Amino acid sequence: MSDWDDYARTWDEGAPVIYADAAAESLRTRLTEHGVALSGARVLDFGCGTGLLATRLAPDVHHITALDPSAGMIARLKEKIAAGTNHIKNIDAVEGTLDALEHDAPRFDLITASSVCAFVDDYEGTLARLAASLAPGGVFCQWDWEYNPSDDEPFGLTRDAITRGLESAGLEILYVGTAFEAGFEGMVMRPLMGMGRRR
Repeated sequence: MSDWDDYARTWDEGAPVIYADAAAESLRTRLTEHGVALSGARVLDFGCGTGLLATRLAPDVHHITALDPSAGMIARLKEKIAAGTNHIKNIDAVEGTLDALEHDAPRFDLITASSVCAFVDDYEGTLARLAASLAPGGVFCQWDWEYNPSDDEPFGLTRDAITRGLESAGLEILYVGTAFEAGFEGMVMRPLMGMGRRR
């Protein structure tokens, strides 16, 4: 069992829930600013975890492919889908990496990656593969912690790294900056958001 499988047991508590609420709201706000509608969208939630973001987007979109390599996370999401109301029945939970997707799968109108990209081995390479899975005019959106070298254990991505990643993937940059501010137990979460559109 991986660490992520173990985390799945308690993932739907506390900070991850608050984060997902704020991420979904920040996504809707930015998409509206750029005239992009969620209605009818085919979505890939890359690194979906237990589906905290996917279940918040499901009522507004046509279909979500929720992808994660953690068996524990996917099992938890499948439990939610089985027990949930019709508004999340349009989610397909898939265990695996990008290689698990069918090569002839339809291109996506929206790809989300919430607190995922800083964990991948090849950020720019992964971003290029994701961008290639977007339909023309499709949007990619990521949320990640901002790298701060003065932290005790520095982790995350810089604004420059996100900008370079979006540009190298051939995406039109729509936004790079603070995604939201959300409080939890006396702390304030201020992740970065990077959003780009396939030309």
